[in-house]
Amino acid sequence: MIIGNGAAGTYAAEQLRKLDIACEITIIDDEKYTLYNRVSLPRYLKGVLLEQRVYVRDMEWHTNNRLDLRLETKVTQVDFEGKTVAIEPGGEIPYDRLLIATGGRPNPLRAAGADRVKGWFNFQYFDETKAMVAKIPESKVAVVLGGSFIGYELTEAFAFRKLETHWLMRGPWFLRRALDEPGGEVVSLLAGDAGVQLHYEEAIDRLEQSDGRIKVTGSAGFGATADIVGVGLGLTMNIDLFKDTGLETNVGVKTNEFLETSMPDAWAAGDVAEFYDVVSQRHHRMGTWDNSLNHGRHVAKNMLGAKEPYVEVPTYASGMFNSNISVMGVTTEEEPDAEAIVEFDLAGRNYKRLFFLGENLVGAILVGKMKGRKKVLELISSRTPIERREQVLEMLALPETPARPAAAD
Repeated sequence: MIIGNGAAGTYAAEQLRKLDIACEITIIDDEKYTLYNRVSLPRYLKGVLLEQRVYVRDMEWHTNNRLDLRLETKVTQVDFEGKTVAIEPGGEIPYDRLLIATGGRPNPLRAAGADRVKGWFNFQYFDETKAMVAKIPESKVAVVLGGSFIGYELTEAFAFRKLETHWLMRGPWFLRRALDEPGGEVVSLLAGDAGVQLHYEEAIDRLEQSDGRIKVTGSAGFGATADIVGVGLGLTMNIDLFKDTGLETNVGVKTNEFLETSMPDAWAAGDVAEFYDVVSQRHHRMGTWDNSLNHGRHVAKNMLGAKEPYVEVPTYASGMFNSNISVMGVTTEEEPDAEAIVEFDLAGRNYKRLFFLGENLVGAILVGKMKGRKKVLELISSRTPIERREQVLEMLALPETPARPAAAD
């Protein structure tokens, strides 16, 4: 039994079928879609990817692999002792082994008037993205709230679509818990190059409908009349279902290095798994497509009797306003005690921040040129002791970039 048909759940099912041609596999999900690639949603929003290219697996694939996929079905209760799952519609289903891949849901905008205004969107689900794609052609002004990756992806898409785009962040810069001020400045410069108007230490205080548009009032003086508003305020993990069941949870579902939960014959994978990372020797979550995919493929082996620790460096890589960003391993967002060293080049829009715990490199953020990325991953994965931290920066060193000429009037 698999709860969730995202990347972790679907790739776990695929691997289970490859390894065991006879087992019965049931997948439960409350959405109406088979697996679609959330990494592709930003490109679909930008208008550079067709809708059908967002899908990863169709119902025919599930049928051919004898996977009992039940869409628009809600799990209402899990009995870990009796090994049953209650669903609506469908009643109660027994299981031998259970995979929790429930992911997370976007945090709502709680500004005054948000519950009465149409035209603001989160960016987690296919239906929301479709609605924004339909809205963009009739829009001129966009406002985005959120200082992390969802906020960035919305901002880039709206700016790419030639909307007047305002990006609001509650903090003093992008990824304020993982980047320092120079890192935030590099991202600001990249956003400015793309025509984005940035508003720091600002949030949406009130929304009002006005002649079919949205009047946006900020908490620190911002004001605009927008056609579309995008919101990226993080995710809340879908663990409410397990309250009072005895399952150990924190922000997500806690697991050991084998992705086993505290309950017998129950595993967790993907965004919801707060797994013990043998590389950083810490529990943490990683909400990326690659991590979920790798979790799914790996956990399938353990569900069938293997006892193999999950050993991967969690990574996130994306384009960023005609540049690139890569986040690897653990940063100060997950591990505030990590020590960081930095190198940056504002003119060239390049930035490197490396995170250490003791003598070990445990994470890195690169913006701009990706030179040395593979070597950094190797150093994190191997836990190679590093006596002189600057030698890693030297390995990533880039030639100096001439100052950019001033833009013409």
